[in-house]
Amino acid sequence: MTLTPSTLADLAQSAALAVGPALLEAFKDPGKIEYKRNFHDPVTIHDRRAEKAIREVIFAGAPNSLILGEEEGKAINARGEQVKPGTDDVVWLVDPIDGTANFTSGLIYWCVSIAATRANEVIAGVIYQPTREVLYRSDDTGAYRNGSPIRVRKEPPQRSLLAAGFPSERLHDQAGAAVGYRKLLEGTKSVRRLGSTALHFAGVAEGTFGGCMGMGTQPWDIGAGIGLVQAAGGIVIGVRDDHSRMTAGAYDCPNYVAAAHPDMAELCLAAIDCVAPQALHTDYLGTQP
Repeated sequence: MTLTPSTLADLAQSAALAVGPALLEAFKDPGKIEYKRNFHDPVTIHDRRAEKAIREVIFAGAPNSLILGEEEGKAINARGEQVKPGTDDVVWLVDPIDGTANFTSGLIYWCVSIAATRANEVIAGVIYQPTREVLYRSDDTGAYRNGSPIRVRKEPPQRSLLAAGFPSERLHDQAGAAVGYRKLLEGTKSVRRLGSTALHFAGVAEGTFGGCMGMGTQPWDIGAGIGLVQAAGGIVIGVRDDHSRMTAGAYDCPNYVAAAHPDMAELCLAAIDCVAPQALHTDYLGTQP
């Protein structure tokens, strides 16, 4: 099989759809809830089971690729061995349930997020929201919602909603974050927080939101969303711990901005710059010297 962006998107779509029915059934009664980092970071057996099932589908179709999943927490090959990715490797970023707090609380805003990356770029991805039977997909032909093309809506911040997973309890400089949040409140039509980073990105790609931003995120949170917004004609900027900015490899930055209009991107970057630099990045992909 030739691993073109379209082929990779097909594989991501198959994996996401494969776990949808079981997740919908579990959503009725999630059962026991455990916690990882703290009580802000819940996890269930359904996260782990879904990620395992996604791995099986992906490795069956792309056995030489690597997967970095939220529950595994490291890049692994089909044999389960931890591997440092090479430049030409296809690395999947997998979040089996993006929005687990919502999933365990009866809120419908959670999804499956799967991205394929190569050479520091997201080349294909899928965001699937089983509760609404909505599947977003990106590849080298564009961005789609349930098969129909989507594009960002290029309105200035004053005429746009912003989706923000910000401020975060992970930030040490809460005073600075409050100043940044005020900038967002004053500069946009209004701010929304759905509880799913991937669905924030999807909202930007389809024109519901004029932008989204966050701090203290992980590659699996933002990978598929980055590909979707870029394919829909939007702007994505990654922000490192020292607040330097990058576009290539933005999924490996702990802070991010996605926007339809350049003014929205600048507003979100200004909000991030209000927060004192902090070590938030985890080097899952071996990019640090």
